[in-house]
Amino acid sequence: MQFRTIIPAPQYPFHIENEDTVMLVGSCFSDNMGHYFDTHRFDVCSNPFGVLFNPISIDRALRFMLQPDLFDKNRYFYKYRDLWVSFAHHGRFSKESFEEFEATIDENLERSAEFLRKTRYLFVTFGTAFCYKFIPRDLIVSNCHKIPNHQFDRMRLDVKKIVTQWNSTIALLKQQCPDMKVIFTVSPVRHLGDGAHENALSKSILLLAVEKLVDNETTFYFPAYEYLMDDLRDYRFYAKDLCHPNDMAVSYLEEKLAESFFTEETAARMAEIEKENRFLNHRKFR
Repeated sequence: MQFRTIIPAPQYPFHIENEDTVMLVGSCFSDNMGHYFDTHRFDVCSNPFGVLFNPISIDRALRFMLQPDLFDKNRYFYKYRDLWVSFAHHGRFSKESFEEFEATIDENLERSAEFLRKTRYLFVTFGTAFCYKFIPRDLIVSNCHKIPNHQFDRMRLDVKKIVTQWNSTIALLKQQCPDMKVIFTVSPVRHLGDGAHENALSKSILLLAVEKLVDNETTFYFPAYEYLMDDLRDYRFYAKDLCHPNDMAVSYLEEKLAESFFTEETAARMAEIEKENRFLNHRKFR
């Protein structure tokens, strides 16, 4: 008898090799995958604008990397208390010094734009369909930066808005990066702060949007969400907050990623790198 739903690893018409360039953008799940690629010595760039959760903010970050001149500092820069913040970036970019803040943003945009142009595989992870609009500027933000909530409207994106926005960006990616493959995922992390029912609606919207964006030629889907929700499906695979996958679950998702995207040769090379990493870590802590 089987006591769990085993989801076969999907196969794709390409394989990712160690020498390939990989960029990951989106929710904190992107950071997990980015760490996996990085520790196995891929040429990787993970969340260059910081962790982003909603599809519009993720799309906008890619747009700025594709067309840096579109980044309007007067619209996205904002001073709150003693900090300069960017409504297009995560809070890790915030600084007290404007000169340091601006230089950090500029350098990061230049580096990430250059990396995107040479990226072979782009992983995009949608986290939630909920987003916040900064009322004074009528602007969907990537991060609220602890600004009082009365200055924001909370809204839920619909499938049409997500698909319309992303179809345009995918067309631009095809134009500027014709060899790139885009792999969409939906984060398995539950946003229970939105409410259980609201989280279910949010994830459903993201899944429906991705379904319309995938053509299985340039754009693809990796079922990270289904692996955790339907395959593992147990609280022993969650962290203490009962929302994020724990280390065991992340390792399982990494195994599934390898089954789908890596050749036997690449997997063997990665196994050797893991041995080297364990040896180096052992020596470090002796």
